[in-house]
Amino acid sequence: MFTRNNKLGIARVLFSIALVLFFISAATAVEFPYREKYPNVPPISTEDLFKEYSAGTAVIIDVRSKIEYDVIHPEGAVHIPVSDRAFGKNIKQFVSENPGKKFAFYCNGITCLKSYDAVQKAMAEGCKNVFVYDAGVPDWVQVYPNKTLLLGKPVVDPKKQLIPKSEFKKRLLGFEAFKEKSKESNGLPIDVRDNVQSSGALPGLEKARTIPLDKFIPNFVEKKINQDKLLLIFDQVGKQVEWLEYYLVEHGYKDYAFLEGGATAVLKVQKYK
Repeated sequence: MFTRNNKLGIARVLFSIALVLFFISAATAVEFPYREKYPNVPPISTEDLFKEYSAGTAVIIDVRSKIEYDVIHPEGAVHIPVSDRAFGKNIKQFVSENPGKKFAFYCNGITCLKSYDAVQKAMAEGCKNVFVYDAGVPDWVQVYPNKTLLLGKPVVDPKKQLIPKSEFKKRLLGFEAFKEKSKESNGLPIDVRDNVQSSGALPGLEKARTIPLDKFIPNFVEKKINQDKLLLIFDQVGKQVEWLEYYLVEHGYKDYAFLEGGATAVLKVQKYK
C-alpha cells in the first residue's frame, strides 16, 4: 500500500518525465518547424536513415529538380522529382518494383516542404513504408560527406569542396536592400522558382525575370549570360540558391546576391501547386 510520501515521490517522477518529454517535443518543433503541419508524415533521422541505407534496406529518394540533384546528392540516391506531373504514378511504380524496402524522401532541409509533399502523394497512391528525411541534403553532407556526390565527384575534403556557410551568407540581402539593388542600372532580379513552388510575385519585383532553376543553369549560367550584371536571385525559401552558387562559381560569375529567406520570407506563405 502506498504511503503519502510514496505517492508524492511517484508524482514527482511522473512530473519530471512529462517535463523532459515537453522540452524534447518543443526542441523538435523548433528544429523541424513544419512537422506539426504534416502530422501524418513519419520522419526519419539522419542516423537511422544511414543505418538502413548502409544495410541496403532503405532507398533514398531525391524529389528536387534535376539541377539540384546534379549539384549534390547522397551516393546512390534515386531522383524522382515531385514537380513532375506523373510523380504519383512514377513513385507508385518504383515502390512496387522494390518490395520490402523503406523509402526516405528528401529535399533541401528543414524549411523545404517538397519532401513532405512527396510523402503525402506517395501515401495517397497507397505506398507503404514511406518517410520524410526532413533534415535533407544539408545535414547529410555534413555528417556523411564521403557518401555524398558534389557535381559528380565524391566529397573527400568538405572544407575545400563545400562553399562555407560564412561565404554564402555574405551573398544574402534582406528584402529592402534586395529591392534597392534591383533598381540600379546593372541590377537584374531573377525568380528561379518553378511552377510548383511559385506563390506569387514579390512587391516591387513584379518585373523580375522568371527562369525556373532547371532552365536557368543550362540556358543562362552555363552560357555565361549577363556576367556584366549584378544578378539578384531569389527562390522559394533560400535553400536552392545555396546549390546554385556552385554553378555560378564554376562558370565564373562574380557579381551576384540572393534574397535572404527567399520569397517565403517576404510573402509569409509557402504554398505548392
